[in-house]
Amino acid sequence: MPETFLPDDAATEALGEALSRTTPPGGTWLLQGDLGAGKTTWTRGFLRGLGGDPEEVASPTYAVLHRYGHPAGRLFHLDLYRPGPEGVWSLGLEESLTPADWLVVEWADGQGPWPTAWVARLWLETEGEGRRAKWTLPGESPG
Repeated sequence: MPETFLPDDAATEALGEALSRTTPPGGTWLLQGDLGAGKTTWTRGFLRGLGGDPEEVASPTYAVLHRYGHPAGRLFHLDLYRPGPEGVWSLGLEESLTPADWLVVEWADGQGPWPTAWVARLWLETEGEGRRAKWTLPGESPG
């Protein structure tokens, strides 16, 4: 499982940007980490890597779902903290997503069903003044 120390928000965004380049259309990222661990910050970098405007990215905690356009399509940014994995499907998300869209899910505990077979996982943990990131790509087992 790859892992790295991220000393600040810029490094967290840079990781999101780098990982976006390895994510195919239709890819899903499941993000886990405590409040303030950097999930939304990572998503800003991810959107930048897709060619979108990272300034558009906001925490989806209260809105539950944000959609961001970018040159290659759309990024859906979802938060399961309040609705839980079952509640999100009542929003009709599976009817909105296309095979060309990307999905980033905060507070994902691995439960699905997820709309594509390409599902990666990212764990962010506060460590000192920064954070530690660990991730797995499809087909890799954690730890």
